[in-house]
Amino acid sequence: MKKRFLLLILLFVPTLLYAQLKIEAQRVFYDGAQRLIHFQGEVRGWDEDRYFEGDELFYWPDEKKVLIKGNCLLKEGEDWIRGDKIFFDLERKEGEIENGKIFISQRHFYVTGKQIKKIGPDRYTVEEASLTSCDDEKPPWKFTAKSLEVQVEGYGKVSWLSLKVKELPLFSIPWAIFPVKTERQTGFLIPSFEMSSRYGPQVTLPFFLVLSENQDLTFYLTRHGDGRGRGFKGGIEYRYALKRTDQGEIRVFGLHDEVLHKQRWAIFSRQKGTLPYGIKGILNLNLVSDDEYVWDFEDDLFEESRREARSKRTLESTFFLSKTWPFGEAILKCVYFQDLTTEEDEKTLHRLPELTFRLFRKEILKSGLYFETEAEGVNFFRKEGYRGQRFQMIPKLSHPIKVYGFLNFEPWALLRTSLYFTQNQKDPYKSFSYRLLPEGGFSLSALGFKNYRLFSQEFLHLLEPNLNFFLRPKVKQSNNPIYESSDRLKEEALFTAELRQRFQSQGKEVLWFKISQPYDLFPGLKGKERLKPLSMQLKFNPYSQLSLSAELNYEYWSQKIKQFNSNINFSYGKLSLRGDYTYDKSIQVESL
Repeated sequence: MKKRFLLLILLFVPTLLYAQLKIEAQRVFYDGAQRLIHFQGEVRGWDEDRYFEGDELFYWPDEKKVLIKGNCLLKEGEDWIRGDKIFFDLERKEGEIENGKIFISQRHFYVTGKQIKKIGPDRYTVEEASLTSCDDEKPPWKFTAKSLEVQVEGYGKVSWLSLKVKELPLFSIPWAIFPVKTERQTGFLIPSFEMSSRYGPQVTLPFFLVLSENQDLTFYLTRHGDGRGRGFKGGIEYRYALKRTDQGEIRVFGLHDEVLHKQRWAIFSRQKGTLPYGIKGILNLNLVSDDEYVWDFEDDLFEESRREARSKRTLESTFFLSKTWPFGEAILKCVYFQDLTTEEDEKTLHRLPELTFRLFRKEILKSGLYFETEAEGVNFFRKEGYRGQRFQMIPKLSHPIKVYGFLNFEPWALLRTSLYFTQNQKDPYKSFSYRLLPEGGFSLSALGFKNYRLFSQEFLHLLEPNLNFFLRPKVKQSNNPIYESSDRLKEEALFTAELRQRFQSQGKEVLWFKISQPYDLFPGLKGKERLKPLSMQLKFNPYSQLSLSAELNYEYWSQKIKQFNSNINFSYGKLSLRGDYTYDKSIQVESL
């Protein structure tokens, strides 16, 4: 059985005089003759945001010395040290790591060595050293050195420095000296190397320019391949962080493609900021010269834009302004789409602009009756085809009631008023049309919960059964233009039985599961049309670094899965992995 011990000791961080640590181990011994405390078996320790572990830990309080042996790990933030043995003299501020590996997250750099020593204030030596920015266990490139001596905020000295690519040495020099600064410095960054079987080697040389404490520029010069390749590509990346709410990143690239014999370019940005009067702004740009740029140079895109391009085959550029008050909010949004499935974007529909105002739900004169509304105006624009404006007003009334002290019953009703103004008379739609569409329903729900103890942890299990009814009558809508799916809303009289389960631990949701079964009572439907697909959703977050989600729709009358989506996310430091699987029966795939 594990025992926990609190000690006031100085550990690993020489700038702290004293630090309160929590150390956990299977066994602890005290040797009075040697004045030694010995922790043994799955040793783990915490000190604020620092964490360490090992098979054994020895601590000499009088001499202020610490020794960790076996599977040693020391973490502080995203930085970490691993080794077979870690020794530290807290008084002299010196230490030694045997067969060590250090990860420096700020520069995303790995340093390994047979023996790593701290021989003075901010002074280190490494024997049989290697340095790389690659995450691979066997990195495609690395620098190696027989010995390395570093003085922080000074210079580093290295003997027999070699650059190896795929374990093959490209060059070697007997001695070198280089500056070592912890602050950002203007200068060349470590180049990157890639290999293409089609175009040959790809080399990128970055130059980093510090503009100020919160702004910097990086210039990129990339040679894409040899004589078979695309040629030279230039790039600029500008980053700023004026404060937590005002920061952004802009990337611009350009080249003359020697394979396609044309000019190609791209502009990407993600920016957010706060304007006067509490207005919040977001600008995300994803603009490319041609659709193939995304696939030829996908590393130029931000990760979320890259995922969107793969899954939706579109690039979305968004300008967003919002203002919130205690009673409601106003949102101005412009959305520009680039369809990656066709070279002709004249028929692609854009929302330029879209203005939305929401009045938050509020009780009317303490009557128990609640009112909320949403007003929307959108200008749908494209170069070819019909385009126009749509204005909508959606007021809603609801009346929540407590039944028997544990049931929540809430009837509601709304009226969807839509006005359409259409341009381009070549199409069948009139210049003005409208839609009045009432909707209503009710929800009946309850909440039960119970505490469990599992794997030495407390879990809270919440059970939420729901019964919902939704009614939408049949209203003629064929005279109105179709800009999106909400312009054709099908009649429904839908009962939905739903069950939600949640498991929480330490204030975090570990598991969320929902199963729902709709049944349509609207007159005139066939039997198989009434029983809608069974829907199941799952979200599982066992660790902060790992999350899984899945969604499934099962169709009874065909006895087949209609839709299945799943994804898994894993992150550790700068390493991020994501896997997605999508199946949709309604999507037709053409064979070539």
